[in-house]
Amino acid sequence: MSSLQTASGESPLGDPCFYIDADVSRGWPHQSRSTLCKFGVTDRKPEDRCEENERALQEEWGIKTGLEVVFVATGQITTAEKEIADYTRPWLTGPFQENSEWRRCPPRELARIAILVAEDRQR
Repeated sequence: MSSLQTASGESPLGDPCFYIDADVSRGWPHQSRSTLCKFGVTDRKPEDRCEENERALQEEWGIKTGLEVVFVATGQITTAEKEIADYTRPWLTGPFQENSEWRRCPPRELARIAILVAEDRQR
């Protein structure tokens, strides 16, 4: 497994990781085009960040979801967050501000784009 992908779903202590959370309560993966996703970089456990993101959705925007961590990666991808955000801006959704990392998109496609952007930065 490359440094871009980890199977454990946990960030090694102190190492930042890139994560994608997806709302699995609304038909994912069958209706993945409309899945609400959140991506970001954290140095904490992605599961803890996911719980925080779910709470923030409920408290700040009144959106109830069933978020789960669907992708975790370490390495160069953790420095590409802004480029990933810029590239996926057309998927920005609803009440979220322009600099938000929330997207309505297929989670797998978001993960593929994140990997490609990170790999492109290495060239």
